[in-house]
Amino acid sequence: MPSYSSTPSRKQIKFCCIFLVLATLTVSCSKLKTESGGGHSSAPAENSNTASSTPVPPASTGNGKFTTWEEKATSLGGAAGQMFTLACEPGGTAHSVWGSDVYTSDSSICTAAVHSGLVTFQQGGTVTIELRPARAIYGSSERNGVTTSPYGSYLSSFVFKTPNTESVLREADEQTPVMWNTSASMVGGDNGKTWKFKCPANGREASVWGTDVYTADSSICNAAVHAGKFTSESGGPVTIELRPGESSYKGSSRNGIKTNDYGAYGRSFVVK
Repeated sequence: MPSYSSTPSRKQIKFCCIFLVLATLTVSCSKLKTESGGGHSSAPAENSNTASSTPVPPASTGNGKFTTWEEKATSLGGAAGQMFTLACEPGGTAHSVWGSDVYTSDSSICTAAVHSGLVTFQQGGTVTIELRPARAIYGSSERNGVTTSPYGSYLSSFVFKTPNTESVLREADEQTPVMWNTSASMVGGDNGKTWKFKCPANGREASVWGTDVYTADSSICNAAVHAGKFTSESGGPVTIELRPGESSYKGSSRNGIKTNDYGAYGRSFVVK
């Protein structure tokens, strides 16, 4: 009967060594390949079934840069004439806006887009803006649930690029839209300079001081009704001329508007 030794032969030992070396090399190469990005990597996070904490913009956002409702045009850092396409996230909240059709560059872009009827707070959406130079005056209006504020001279502005942008801008240049509580206090320039405004229909009463010559902090639209240019119900265009201050202002009742007396005031205007 042949005898068997429990001690491994030299041949068996050699075979085991070769097997261990090959196994080590296989594992090392596989690790290097995985770390270098080769092979079939796992699916990216955005394609996995794991829910993301980042809000998903609506389908209309296209290729716009995702932006928040707080963002202003001043944060974009561009020059006049430069355009940006931005995607407003869904579920937005209102933030401050100055202007109407032409907005100050420190206005909330997305809130201004709601005012212009281009997106909604609920759905968000994509808009393209064009940066514009400084303007001497910015109007105000109430549209789509957003009421904007008027402002005087500001260093830069922006508009939304749409098929009717140019006609909207021409109208804004010809007659600055204002609310019924907007006063002439925001208007700059020398005495004798004229400004054209447009008052909306269905006006609301606001304070006016003077008769024929009105204090600069008087409501432009109500002064126009007092002067007989249009009615509170119809609204309409009005041109005012800046004047120096008067030593006193006398109130009166005309065309359904009662104005107030006042003492000396530094600036005034007349309705042309």
